[in-house]
Amino acid sequence: MKRYVMPCLFAVIMLASCGLMKKQILIDALVDQKARLDATVNPAMKHEINQDLLKRRVELFGVVVKDVTLSTNIDYNFCVIADVQTGKGMVECYIYSADIKTVSMLVMGKSRIDVSGDFGRFFSLLNDYYTMIEIINASIKIRG
Repeated sequence: MKRYVMPCLFAVIMLASCGLMKKQILIDALVDQKARLDATVNPAMKHEINQDLLKRRVELFGVVVKDVTLSTNIDYNFCVIADVQTGKGMVECYIYSADIKTVSMLVMGKSRIDVSGDFGRFFSLLNDYYTMIEIINASIKIRG
């Protein structure tokens, strides 16, 4: 029995740490990558940029919660929406977290949060935002 414990423990630690190995990216650098993506006409280069971004963890600090809604992502129950001002314009962040207890304590328009989560995708609608981003597997810390 002891013979199996150590390899299993090692495997669990390795799997748990995979998310910690991702490089971090701040919102301004992410918006710069979006501009680079939009300027590229080569679909292979667009694919490479997207694949690189999928290996990143987005970091947001002190953003105000705009809204908490039901999730359109089937892997999550709720979505936290926050606006972040960048040099290129306003970015709307759709933050998905499995931590329902923390999400339930958020007060719309008042709660300030720090977020660390995996980049999901860019998307745009016909509105006043420069772009919208999806942050999945997010860890949310309430500042106040």
